[in-house]
Amino acid sequence: MRFLIFFVVVIMSCKSQSGFVTVNHFVYKGDKYRLNIPNGYRFKGSEAGVEKENIYIYPDSIYVYVTDFKHTPNANNIKALGDTVFQFRFQNEDLIKEANTAIGREVLKVLPDTFELSGIDREGKYWKDVKIGKTSVGYGNVPKEKVSKYEGILSSFRRY
Repeated sequence: MRFLIFFVVVIMSCKSQSGFVTVNHFVYKGDKYRLNIPNGYRFKGSEAGVEKENIYIYPDSIYVYVTDFKHTPNANNIKALGDTVFQFRFQNEDLIKEANTAIGREVLKVLPDTFELSGIDREGKYWKDVKIGKTSVGYGNVPKEKVSKYEGILSSFRRY
């Protein structure tokens, strides 16, 4: 029993020393994802029906998110890329597929399963939005010197 308590304490101290925490995101129809993010965030969560959005906001205004909402926290940044990109990124895939089926051929392109957009906002901060299936993960308000850190955070996003 003492060994078990010691083991748990060692594991917990290792996690807190790393400065990162693993967060879980459960998606409609059972998909489960994990993401390693830095400690020190303020959590903002929303739900609408079967869609969920988790935003992790840091004191320096950087944010990381995992969302099933059609419009992500980076929607305004994506819109700044141009209307065609915005419409393509936030299309209703089910409606597009249904319309193509009704017409009998592919008239409108459907968004690929994985779709990545990134850029620099009006304040010179970096942002990124990665859509994987019906889930998006991304960051925003990131200064240039921290981009590699947040790229690493996004690369930790995985299904379990």
